[in-house]
Amino acid sequence: MDKVLMVEPGGGLGNRILTLISAFNLARDCSIKEITVLWRNQNECGCDFEDMFDSMPLSCKVRNIHFGKESYKSLLSRGKVFSSLRKAIHFGCYTVFRKHIKRAELRLEQGKNSDSDYRKLKEKVDNWPQKKIYIEAYYSFYGDNSSEGIRFNPEIERRVEDYMKTLGSYVAMHIRRTDNVEAIKNSPTELFYEKIMELVEHDPDKKIYIATDDKDILEDLKRRFPHNIFSEAMASADRRSKEGMQFALYEMLILAGAETLYASYGSTYTMIANIIGKNEMITLRK
Repeated sequence: MDKVLMVEPGGGLGNRILTLISAFNLARDCSIKEITVLWRNQNECGCDFEDMFDSMPLSCKVRNIHFGKESYKSLLSRGKVFSSLRKAIHFGCYTVFRKHIKRAELRLEQGKNSDSDYRKLKEKVDNWPQKKIYIEAYYSFYGDNSSEGIRFNPEIERRVEDYMKTLGSYVAMHIRRTDNVEAIKNSPTELFYEKIMELVEHDPDKKIYIATDDKDILEDLKRRFPHNIFSEAMASADRRSKEGMQFALYEMLILAGAETLYASYGSTYTMIANIIGKNEMITLRK
C-alpha cells in the first residue's frame, strides 16, 4: 500500500522549516512518494507556502489554509457581517477536517532526537496500518537538519544576493527581544554591545549586520557605530502579513550569508539561518 504523508507545520517560519526538513527526511527514508503540506496562513505566519518557497527536496502538494487574520470582534465592529460569517465557515470546515484527519495522526514526542528514536519512528511509519499518515509539529523530529534541496522564493534570493554584493564581507547579529523572555534573560543586550565594541576595536572597518525586533536598540547602535552597523529593517515587518513574512525570510538569508553569526539564546530563526548558511554561529549567553 502506497502511503501518503500529510504534514502540518506550526509556529513561526523557523519552526515550520524545521518541521518540513524532518518530514521530507522521513518520507525519503520510508520511500513515501506522495506528500501533502498543510500550510496555515494565520497571524503567527501570515503568508502562503508559495510566498516563501520555490521547491522542496521531494515533490509535494500544498494546501494553503486561510482563516482571515482579523478578529470576529473587529469585523463585527466594522459591520463586516459576511466576512465574519465566512471566517466562521472556514474555521468550521477546518475543525471538521481536523477531527477526521486526527484518526490518521502519528503522535510525536518533542525532544526524541537520537538515532534510536529515529529508527523507532521509521519502523512505526513503515508498519503504519492506514494509507494516510498525519503529522503536526513545530520542531525537528527526524534526521539531520539540512536545508539541502529547499529552494526559497527566487525573487527574495535575488534581492539577498544583490544586497550581499554591496555589503561584501560581514558578520551578523540577531538580537531577539520583545516577547522572547528566554532570549532576553539568557542573552542580555549588553553582551551584544560588548561584542560589537570588541569587533570594532579589533577591526575599525568591521561590517556588522543587525537583525532585531527592537527598533530602539537598532537606532542606538547606528548612532554609536555609524560606520559599522548595517540593517535592512522595515517598519512594516509584521509577521501577520505576506510582506512581513517575506522580509523575515529576506533577513534570515542575509544572516545565513554572514561569516559569523552571533545569536540570541533559544532562537529558532537564527538556528535556521545557520543551517542554511553553514556558517559559524556563536550564541551570546551569560
